[in-house]
Amino acid sequence: MKEAADVSVHNEIIGGLLTAQPRPLTTEALLWYDQMERYYHVKPNTNTFAILIRGFIASGMRNVGIVLMQEMLRCGHTFHDLLLSTYLSDTDIDQIKDVARGIISQGLESSDVAANLLNAVNDAEERLESLSAESDSSRGHAPFSGDDSADMATSGSDASDIAATTQASAAKATQVAGTEADELLSTNVLGIEQLRNTLKSLYSNELEGYNLQMRLERDTYESALSRFHEINAKRGDPLLMTDLNALKKLSASWLPQLEALVEEEQERCRKADEDSSDRVRATYGRFLLQLDAPRIAIITILEVLRLSAIGNKSLRDDPTKVFGVRTALLVNTLSTAVQNEIRFERMKMRTNRHITGRNMSVAKLASSGKLFNMAVRRAKAHELRENSNQNWLDSWDITTKTRIGSVLLSMLLETARLPEIFNDPGTGARTRRMVPAFTHEYMVHKGRKLGMLRAHSSLKELFKTDSLVSMVNARHLPMLVPPRPWLTFNSGGYLTQDEPCMRVKDGVEQLRYLKKASNSDRLYTLLAGLDSLGLTKWSINRPVFEVVRKVWNAGMALAKIPASAYTVPEPAKPANYDTDDRAKLKYRIEMREWTNNRANQHSERCDCNYKVEIARAYLNYHMYFPHNMDFRGRAYPIPPLFNHLGNDLCRGLLTFHEGRPLTERGLYWLQIHLANLFGKDKLSHDERLAFVEENLSNIMASADDPVPDALLHGEANAAQPWWLEAEDPWQALAACIEYTAAIRSPNPKEYVSRLHVHQDGTCNGLQHYAAMGRDKKGAMEVNLIPSDRPQDVYTGVLNGVLRLIEVDFKQGVEEAVALNGKLTRKIVKQTVMTNVYGVTLIGAKEQIAARLRELKDENGQSVFDIMIVSKLSMYVAKKIFESLGEMFTQAQQIQNWLNESARRIAKSMPAAALESWKRMLLESKESQEKLKTAMREAKVNERVLDNETILEIRPDLGPGAQRRKRLNSLATKPMTTVVWTTPLGLTVVQPYRKMTKRNVVTNLQSITVRDANMPSPVNSQKQKTAFPPNYVHSLDASHMTLSAIECKKAGLVFASVHDSYWTHACDVDTMNNIIRDQFVKLHQRPIMTDLKAEFEDRYKDHMMPVICWEYVSKDKFLDGGKIRPKKARVTKKTEREEQEKLIEIELARQHLEACGESSDDVVEAAENAQEVAANLAASMKLIDLNTVELVDPRLDLPEALRQSDHISYTLSVNRKEYAQKLAKLRKEHRVAIRLAKVTKMPKNTVVVKARAAKSAAVGEPSSDAPDAAPSQAIAAMVDPAEVILKLEQELEAKIAELDRKYVLDFKQKPITLSEIMSPELLERANTMVKNGELAGRLTKRVAWVGIEFDALPEPGDFDINEVQSSPYFFS
Repeated sequence: MKEAADVSVHNEIIGGLLTAQPRPLTTEALLWYDQMERYYHVKPNTNTFAILIRGFIASGMRNVGIVLMQEMLRCGHTFHDLLLSTYLSDTDIDQIKDVARGIISQGLESSDVAANLLNAVNDAEERLESLSAESDSSRGHAPFSGDDSADMATSGSDASDIAATTQASAAKATQVAGTEADELLSTNVLGIEQLRNTLKSLYSNELEGYNLQMRLERDTYESALSRFHEINAKRGDPLLMTDLNALKKLSASWLPQLEALVEEEQERCRKADEDSSDRVRATYGRFLLQLDAPRIAIITILEVLRLSAIGNKSLRDDPTKVFGVRTALLVNTLSTAVQNEIRFERMKMRTNRHITGRNMSVAKLASSGKLFNMAVRRAKAHELRENSNQNWLDSWDITTKTRIGSVLLSMLLETARLPEIFNDPGTGARTRRMVPAFTHEYMVHKGRKLGMLRAHSSLKELFKTDSLVSMVNARHLPMLVPPRPWLTFNSGGYLTQDEPCMRVKDGVEQLRYLKKASNSDRLYTLLAGLDSLGLTKWSINRPVFEVVRKVWNAGMALAKIPASAYTVPEPAKPANYDTDDRAKLKYRIEMREWTNNRANQHSERCDCNYKVEIARAYLNYHMYFPHNMDFRGRAYPIPPLFNHLGNDLCRGLLTFHEGRPLTERGLYWLQIHLANLFGKDKLSHDERLAFVEENLSNIMASADDPVPDALLHGEANAAQPWWLEAEDPWQALAACIEYTAAIRSPNPKEYVSRLHVHQDGTCNGLQHYAAMGRDKKGAMEVNLIPSDRPQDVYTGVLNGVLRLIEVDFKQGVEEAVALNGKLTRKIVKQTVMTNVYGVTLIGAKEQIAARLRELKDENGQSVFDIMIVSKLSMYVAKKIFESLGEMFTQAQQIQNWLNESARRIAKSMPAAALESWKRMLLESKESQEKLKTAMREAKVNERVLDNETILEIRPDLGPGAQRRKRLNSLATKPMTTVVWTTPLGLTVVQPYRKMTKRNVVTNLQSITVRDANMPSPVNSQKQKTAFPPNYVHSLDASHMTLSAIECKKAGLVFASVHDSYWTHACDVDTMNNIIRDQFVKLHQRPIMTDLKAEFEDRYKDHMMPVICWEYVSKDKFLDGGKIRPKKARVTKKTEREEQEKLIEIELARQHLEACGESSDDVVEAAENAQEVAANLAASMKLIDLNTVELVDPRLDLPEALRQSDHISYTLSVNRKEYAQKLAKLRKEHRVAIRLAKVTKMPKNTVVVKARAAKSAAVGEPSSDAPDAAPSQAIAAMVDPAEVILKLEQELEAKIAELDRKYVLDFKQKPITLSEIMSPELLERANTMVKNGELAGRLTKRVAWVGIEFDALPEPGDFDINEVQSSPYFFS
């Protein structure tokens, strides 16, 4: 809200005045406060008074502080609100308490205020202590023993039996305690060492609850810094250095010198700010000075090492050439890391114990479920919003960020050295010298000059074993306590961070909409959904972890855990490499794949190492995954390295912390879940149960001995355990262990299970499309309609593809012959799944190519030659798209409607903006003409225009000229993005823009950066293609969120992976009912109708450029006289209007070209247009143009087109007759004028001769004779001027009569047709022209029209309520 932002601005100004150096400006601060409401109409909030009270008390003006407290109470704020201000630290509150005690002890006048303050503080702290004690008692973290019977409502003596059985089922697994003694053979990766140092807090068991969580969140770079200092302290003792790898010792040696350089730079920044000697340094120095030098140095070292380790990739055209990391990427990453650390420090300073207590209180409400009452949530959100500082943090513009990152990188380049051994050319002795660890170079790539940071070859060798693959941010580990509830858009998740609930990248526009939606109270349901997901309590599956540990330490490749070494031999270079281009190309492709596979294996090995280390650290603790969302509303866990959205290993290592008795139905669903993990999800439920029964011995064997010793020792004939055959082996192992323990227990129905059981949708995107279109055939394919067994849409598409290929095979098509009998369901599955989410043909080709490369024959060789895979994959992709179009017709229609709507929006602009652009461009053009005129005049007068005169004529050349130039260029590009509102109130903004690039000159190099704060045109193609999948994603996100909230209300433990919903086995039936109810309720809404209505309202004032076809009638049917057109009077107004029209047309052309649409002029007419016009003339009829009523082309296009021809014909006839009669009148007039010019002619003679001339002109004899009496004639003499005047008047009257009789100019509204707005009418008109039914032509034009949206596709006859009874909708 604007008011809130204004308050934050004023608060920062007052705070700056009270902390000014060398002394606080207290008088100015009070004056500003006094003017806030009087002049700026901004009411002070609690934070305003907190800043004032803190500042005056710190300045020794205690009495003023007490007066301000009285003023605060008068304004309606309370002491409770004051304690929750983010501007008061614990030290500030203690000082305020001391002031209050001193006033009371002195018995001053304001003692009553001081007493009230002390009472409020004491009451708050008592509540805080009780809350902390309650929290510690309820959130103790003692190691649990494998059962959770104390938490369960089990009865009788079976509880102890259940616990004993549960422990017995894992008897073979060594109980792993989370201590330092249980070592993992970790990869020698500095990032892993950093992670283990961070996780030492968990091993120590010294802290509990919130204190431990706070320590974890604050231990990010501090632990690395202390570790590096410790290494440097040991440097003189060889024995102490033996346990350190080379990379760690090397990088630690850079720290002292880099710290010194940072301190020197900070000192130069202070000096530049004081004496204004260096404006650039003073600007970025204000930010660089906000963090201490040691932490800046450690951030620089770790981030550069991390990116250098993962950024050394080979070029596509030559895998033997390796380049480094782009300087622009390094610079941006460094500055972002420093900025985040500064923000974190400011957040720590703006936190006190009362704010922590409030957060704990809100978290308690969330855990108890009370916060899911929307009235309670709304009240808490308003309280938080009132006391927050609206996330008022320093914003770093892109120039500042680039310069800070460049300065830090250049300092590291100066300090980072490593030893190199070389042979002395003079003596031949081996000598040691220090050389730069990194070099800054340039390379040309795709025609662009790029700055690169290249690591020394010795450092690259260290990366192979000691590489820093990923830097773990300790603040992004799983939480030990429930996350902070999301009460507003930027207050939730981790305890010490205020980040938006939405993941955005360069998303200034998205954040604006998100903040507005939050402040408008439209996000409560969505944020409640994030809270419900974050409150799910997880634990590590100990038996599975023990198996993982054994496999990991063995270094073997098993169940998608990569081996510790890459053993695939390097491709052999062919002998004819230099002479055969095909052999050379094939070798390069093979070499690139081998290089990438080797790098990928190392990366995957390190990624697994992170997961295993985190799992080991949390063995004794339960954990929570705070959630946020993407711009479409899809929920994601914030911890990036270890969460339930991760791979199969992560999911297998996780269980719910809470256990629940299986019950009979739970045992049923546990068996279904086990079969699903083995890929049997397309069988009926009965068949899945039979599969489990048939493999009971395999299940028990897998649970009892998951990895036989023979397999671990690498014996050649070692049997592969059965669980490795599963599609998700680690989850399958967890299910085998759980099921074995259950059936071995005395009463399996009462076995306490913690395993998460999944219910997955059938190609969920197609389910939503079928529901929106009420597509009965599509609904059957994706299990929305009840059936005896699940339908497999992937197999259905595969069968369609095979039918199409069979036709080509019979015709001998090369691709069909090569693929015959080799396509499988797996090959088409990914493309079918992603087709509904907008995958392009090229994307589908890459997906299929990856699957085709995986196909191996019985000898382990690739089935297809690597040289033809690309060709085959494109062929298969086209067949898949064709098959899908046949199966889901109504879904395709909806997708087409969404595509077309997004296309129109992306190329539109507000009408007011269009007028502004026209006016701005016109003024620029006029000023250019004025300057040219002035320069010509100056040249004629032999003088020179001075700068002041030029700027007066052309102000756009003055300050801000570059900005105006950029704005002028934006006028020719589309700027409107697609925006819509989800059913849960989230405003979705598609972020696809062509970011404006800026060139920033730094001390290192000139860097081109993308500036998200500059206006940027949209990527219209991406806006169009991405809208259908994004819209469907927003719907499945809404469905998941609604289901999560209802499951929470029903007491279920719930988790989700987008369209896969998890709960305890015993609660699957309840969850199934909920997800079906919510799906039906969601689609009972008029979703598409609401979307169309929102578009029409949101973009009602928008104009879009379109290519139109204007029907131009034949303008001349008959040969006849010519009419000289009347010259229109040209005024400045009409001239300006004409120029505006030309600018408007040119803008439309440029917009269309930017959107990839051609606007070249084309005329469509009949081939024999002249002959057609002559033939149609005979059948034309004359129309009374004074009374004619025009036919609406939208109602009757053929008649309107024919009427246009009739009008043109009538005008042609009128003009011919008019021209003939006008010519006759003018001829008579000229004759009469000649006679009248005879001076002093008798009146009757003049009259008679005029009549005679008239008769002669028309070919009639005259009956008049001249008067023979001269005397009488002389008496009747007249003036010729009078006669001529009379003749002129007669002519004008007769011409006016002709004008009334003949209509010569008839203005009719052009009949304009468009492929977008009226494609059927355009086709009809085009056919009539080509068939000779019309005499005119269709001319291509460009124009701006008001945006309109097509009618929605007609829905099918599918009844959405059938979903309620479909057993395989989610299964």
